[in-house]
Amino acid sequence: MQQRRTSPYPAEAPAWMVGDRPARVLDLGTGRGGLAGMLLQAGHQVCCLDRSEPAVRRLGERFATPLVVGQVESLPFLSCHFDVVTAAQTLHHFAPGLALSEIARVLRPGGRLAALYVTRDDTVPWVQRLAALLQKYDPGAMAGDYGADSITWITDSPYFGEPARRNFRNWVPATRDDLRAMVRRRPATAQLPEPEREQLLAQVDELYASVARPPEPLMLPYQISCWRAVVDHSQLSPTDSDDGLRIRI
Repeated sequence: MQQRRTSPYPAEAPAWMVGDRPARVLDLGTGRGGLAGMLLQAGHQVCCLDRSEPAVRRLGERFATPLVVGQVESLPFLSCHFDVVTAAQTLHHFAPGLALSEIARVLRPGGRLAALYVTRDDTVPWVQRLAALLQKYDPGAMAGDYGADSITWITDSPYFGEPARRNFRNWVPATRDDLRAMVRRRPATAQLPEPEREQLLAQVDELYASVARPPEPLMLPYQISCWRAVVDHSQLSPTDSDDGLRIRI
């Protein structure tokens, strides 16, 4: 039986992204604060940035750390200010032509951009069976378009070296009701005629019963894919790579 996790990612993932030594980190698109919270617990100094004012307000109820409402494409920070910039499942939301130069600007020499994406691990047999079942009703189900293609922006950028990659596995407990709820939430499931929807849910129940070992839930495997790339300031214009006294707002 795999140990259940209360954190959104295995501890090894942010440790690999940021390192073991205390670092000054800018977390982009913090959202609910899953990665930021783990970094704070690990002893890093974390500044959270999100374009949503309500999201930042909610973060203020949880974290005693700098919180900023702002756009990644125009970061309101000094140049060469951060050791690491992180983006957990958010990189694809930014405009690469603007965001990557800004990220490079606020990183110190030798600093790095670290990105993370979560995908389901479809190498597990019962997950393959679930995917095949859902795709009978919804060909796009569990197809794997999670935004990770945006990593090519880093690879193609003149501001960063070639990204290194490492994968981690994360196990999330899923009861029968959890699995049913996950299937019900799919828009294609909601659009099915009720008899077909109930037939699909019954098949999900049968699948669960065939592999679960009550009273323990199934463990739904996810792959945590992490990348990190060292900044290259040589390609920044003199205006962007100054001595750190300029703030772009």
